[in-house]
Amino acid sequence: MSESNSTNQEHERIIRSLAAQTLGSDPSVFERMTFGHRNVVYRASSAGRSIIVRTNADLKVMRGTGDNMTDLRELGIPVPRILAFDFDGGDYPFAYMILEEIPGRDLRDELPDMTQEQMTAVAERIASFQRKASRLPRGMGYGWVPIGDKGPFHSWSELIRSDRETNFQQSGEVAGTDVLERLDRRLEALTSYFDTIEPVCFLDDLTIKNVIVEKGELRGVIDFDVVCYGDSLYAIALTQTAIVCDIGEHRLFYADELCRAMGLDAEQRRIVDVYAALFAGSFLDYCRENGDEEGERRLLRFMGKWLEN
Repeated sequence: MSESNSTNQEHERIIRSLAAQTLGSDPSVFERMTFGHRNVVYRASSAGRSIIVRTNADLKVMRGTGDNMTDLRELGIPVPRILAFDFDGGDYPFAYMILEEIPGRDLRDELPDMTQEQMTAVAERIASFQRKASRLPRGMGYGWVPIGDKGPFHSWSELIRSDRETNFQQSGEVAGTDVLERLDRRLEALTSYFDTIEPVCFLDDLTIKNVIVEKGELRGVIDFDVVCYGDSLYAIALTQTAIVCDIGEHRLFYADELCRAMGLDAEQRRIVDVYAALFAGSFLDYCRENGDEEGERRLLRFMGKWLEN
């Protein structure tokens, strides 16, 4: 057995033990969740009770998560209840957090079967959560950090320039010179708008994941290692791009409803489209890595549409 496999097995054994302590018995269901990027996450259940165990060997990742969730809960945002945690890695070679599982699935799994009325209801609640988050104290800097920490960027323009470079570092050739030149012109034209953006808190990752829905009804929201300080239109744009990539244009009604619920005017709606084209670069990478040719075609087609106006 390789050292890596042995380490992974020990890691899993510890997590199962932590789950058993919380549940009061050995879990009858114990499975690793595959849809996640920053953390190693397991779901465990026993006697009709389900929990989520989130872990990360990088102790910095979850250092603000508990406080973030406390702040958001106080705002009336339905985040899961924390049952146990160790953010400092004092007992094990990783930080962990054990949460009550919110019943349901990520919005991306529910959205294809939802009615327009259900999509509208979820969009309105997500918009209300963003308005609540915006009432938190203004940030010191821009970008992704725990609530109250100093953001890594000095301006919104600096963040946009960074994302433009990063998002198309691998996928620029796929997007093509013409589309990228159009994107750059649109971003340049928005410079004065970017200069007006203040470091307002928004929940950047409430897209078609981390929004938990059961039978068309929103049950709660998850994954708050960080928030973002800057332009809340960014979260709507990320949602829009994710829908095109992962589901298809027939469910863009949900993104339109987010725009309506947030009270966007025509110019702000066009800015969402530019942001969506900017996000497409990282999604094109994802499509290439996973052999999703249809998703890639949809993204390229919509990049052209989003940059038309």
